[in-house]
Amino acid sequence: MRILKKVIIAGLLISISVTLTKAQTPLETYIREALQNNGLIREQKAWLEEKKSGLELANKQFSPEINFGTSYTLAAGGRSIAFPIGDLLNTAYSELNRLTSSNKFPQLENQTVQFLPNNFYDARIRLTQPILRPEIKTNQAIKKEQINLQQIQSDIAVRDVTRDVKKAYYQYIQSGELIKILHQSLVILDESERVSRSLINNGMAIPSTLLRLESEKSKINAQIYAAENQKKDAAAYLNYLRGSGGGEIKYVEETQLPILDNYQADIKIEELSLIDKNLTIQELALDLEKKYNTPRLGAQVDLGSQNFNFKYGGYLLAGIQLDIPIWNNKKNILRQNEIVAGINAVKEKKAWAEEGIKLQLSQSRRQLETAINQYHSFTPILEMAQKYQAELMKKYKQGQANQVEMIDALSQITFAQTQQSIALYQAWSQAAELERLTKQ
Repeated sequence: MRILKKVIIAGLLISISVTLTKAQTPLETYIREALQNNGLIREQKAWLEEKKSGLELANKQFSPEINFGTSYTLAAGGRSIAFPIGDLLNTAYSELNRLTSSNKFPQLENQTVQFLPNNFYDARIRLTQPILRPEIKTNQAIKKEQINLQQIQSDIAVRDVTRDVKKAYYQYIQSGELIKILHQSLVILDESERVSRSLINNGMAIPSTLLRLESEKSKINAQIYAAENQKKDAAAYLNYLRGSGGGEIKYVEETQLPILDNYQADIKIEELSLIDKNLTIQELALDLEKKYNTPRLGAQVDLGSQNFNFKYGGYLLAGIQLDIPIWNNKKNILRQNEIVAGINAVKEKKAWAEEGIKLQLSQSRRQLETAINQYHSFTPILEMAQKYQAELMKKYKQGQANQVEMIDALSQITFAQTQQSIALYQAWSQAAELERLTKQ
């Protein structure tokens, strides 16, 4: 029974997974693929890992370090000092040998000692430990802010890629819809041509009437060619964003307009937060410069051996280093002035950027509103043009309307359908732009 229950549960989970996968729209699928495979996203993630590694390194700057070092020297010549040991001791040694009737005290030669060590080695293990280093703590804070800054840049990249995928997707659909509309126009023109040939055969029209139809068909074919190239460009760009080599693009046609009230949120603060993080980093750098006169303290311990002719000469040497900067000809003051000027520039940039984003947001909202209004304005125009064309076709078949009127009616339908389709997907593209700028 337990095995049967497990099989049933596994089957249900698989079924739910498949159902959720099927429920996902093509656009959602393409956005997910882009966020997984897009080169810009991967680049930002790699930079984020780089910043995290930098913080790990900064956190270890207070830890001790152990190094092994050795040196060996051979020397000849150079400065030396004369040591007259023979002149100092030989007279006394001679007297002692006379008194003791022996040669226990040898005669010594005067010595010359070289300052440069010859056949001398020094091998040591050195432990160093920073104790007071203000720049280490400040560097840790800077590294943390750099991680936050990079995370914001990654979030911005996600928003940019999402917007671009949506706009390319809507451009692809718009081009396809335009091609459909134009092909429908060709079907109507073909029907008009059939009727015209019938009228010509019955002596109710002249053959030259076909010339206008051929001209109109040529114009529509040229528009179809341009729309097909536009569709190919949109597909190529969408696949580029997805990190895909190509393949058929699936889509679901939009039948409804975006709701304007859904895009009334405030501006997204990521771009402004990015400027704030840069400002914080500069302020930390300024704080470090203000600590110019802060003492630097460190400890060092050497455990090693040094001697001539590779003889053992073990030693232990410990010390503390204290460094207190006193004067550097106002270099630190000049660096502070430089950083302060940069901070002021960033503050001005933030104020200007905030105004620019607000302007961009208001423009995008107006453009969305314009696209929605344009779509609605072409609805009655299209309905009237279609009704007029249907009535005119009846009269044309009866020889009561001329071909010029038919072609003009068809052009009005094509124009209204084209503009309405453009307005629909322009509205969705503009909605994607607003989502990029707001807290949606």
